[in-house]
Amino acid sequence: MSEVTRRDFVKGAVAGGVAMATGGLSLGEGQRPRRPNILLIIDDQHSPRAMGWTGQTQVRTPAIDRLASQSVNFTNGYCNSPVCAPTRHCIYTGLHTPQHGALMNDKPMRPDVRTFIAQLNQAGYTTANIGKMHNAPYTDRRDFQYVLNHEFFTSDGGITHYGPWLRAQLAKRGLKSQHKRWSKPVTEGARTWLQDPKCIAHINWMPEDLTPEYWITQQSLAFMKDQAANRPDKPFFLHASYFPPHHPYGPIKKYADMYDPADIKLPPNYDRAGMTRWWRGRKATSDLPDAEVRRWIARYFAFTTQLDVQIGRLLEGLARLGRAEDTIVIFTSDHGDMLAEHGRFYKGLMDEGSVGVPFMIRFPGVSKVRKESALVSHVDLPPTILAAAGITPGAELVGNDLRPLLAGKAWDRNRAVFSVIHHRLPFSNMMWRRGDYKLIASPGRRGTDQVNYKLFNMAKDTYEMNDLAGEAASSAVLKRMKDELMAYWAPLEKLLPAKMPPSKRGPAPNFTWPP
Repeated sequence: MSEVTRRDFVKGAVAGGVAMATGGLSLGEGQRPRRPNILLIIDDQHSPRAMGWTGQTQVRTPAIDRLASQSVNFTNGYCNSPVCAPTRHCIYTGLHTPQHGALMNDKPMRPDVRTFIAQLNQAGYTTANIGKMHNAPYTDRRDFQYVLNHEFFTSDGGITHYGPWLRAQLAKRGLKSQHKRWSKPVTEGARTWLQDPKCIAHINWMPEDLTPEYWITQQSLAFMKDQAANRPDKPFFLHASYFPPHHPYGPIKKYADMYDPADIKLPPNYDRAGMTRWWRGRKATSDLPDAEVRRWIARYFAFTTQLDVQIGRLLEGLARLGRAEDTIVIFTSDHGDMLAEHGRFYKGLMDEGSVGVPFMIRFPGVSKVRKESALVSHVDLPPTILAAAGITPGAELVGNDLRPLLAGKAWDRNRAVFSVIHHRLPFSNMMWRRGDYKLIASPGRRGTDQVNYKLFNMAKDTYEMNDLAGEAASSAVLKRMKDELMAYWAPLEKLLPAKMPPSKRGPAPNFTWPP
């Protein structure tokens, strides 16, 4: 495969409605930006257990494992709302969902909330998002200077940047009719997309170099090369945002063939009866047998390996440009995937498989490489990124600058992390974790003030199989955790609207330069 050129990126950007700015003063051959570049890699729905470095021997992730060997790997990393758009806005803003306002997918962010991307722009960074954004509306660039959206279609049917490129490539290769036959059952509606066996855990027929993740990597490499050639005096912030391994778990055959469903081991907390209830609760007409559960997991692992190859390409390209030593690399996911734990798939829960995420940071000259058990969450990323860029984080940010922890310095090991999701208002699930203990709160029947609780000792029960909430010996811990959670939640709850805001969808983005 030929190396990505600056012309490739410019052509891709213009095709997507982005005009490039190529100004900037050169620092000369071999010189580096004074402040670090920042590469934030986010994939979608990546189980915190589905990486080789964690000890999971069934999945192959050599590139992620290699990055882990050079990073601080947080074994207790959490998202702040386990669904796509809300948690991404927690990352963009450093705030919790009631503060930034994007309570669920397709819900708009508050107009008065600032992103850390805007602050990086003001400080002289070149900022780019390539891949998934999941904004409401899609025309909102979230302050990024350059935007290339990966989606073939938006939630309102509008085509985005990857779509026109893909259609042109398919036409060149005589594959347009084949793609149309494949894409219709995938895209015709959520019921089909989430439940039809033709769609879930399918094998994608598409050539690897036409997949969204390949395109995202190609455009990211072109952006970094263009930045090095034309704006070497300016540091960059690149958000490379991938769709895999999100359902419907559709790898290409090359990777699907690496995993035999018969070899897949179900998780120790697998609940057969729970899987039946979950599947039928989705209005499916039949049960989901164990053989099918294994097939889904095998396809998920294959999709993860397919993505891992692209992450490897991206990091190798960064190294070829000579930028690895002056670039902070952060890898995380927007949320996890239950992967059959407790008889569930997908997200939206406060169980570890859903709310836990991969979370690793390679900060050359700062990171003391190790596995780190301190509790961290996505709202810690903005203050860390801003501080690394020489910008004082705002007092409104709820997270902490992780640089001392990365360097192995003193750290508050008793700090708590919080997550909330709003399938209903004021909340459908909340999590509060401090130390070894994790509390999950869920509302009772509608129209009542009842709240149900689960309590787990995560040091002894990583798969959450022993609920301590009903045990007399844990009553003091339960009360303390409940009191802490509700004290933290009370001011956040006051920020919520009386009812869920309407969805705010817009046409496909048509970005121009300058912003």
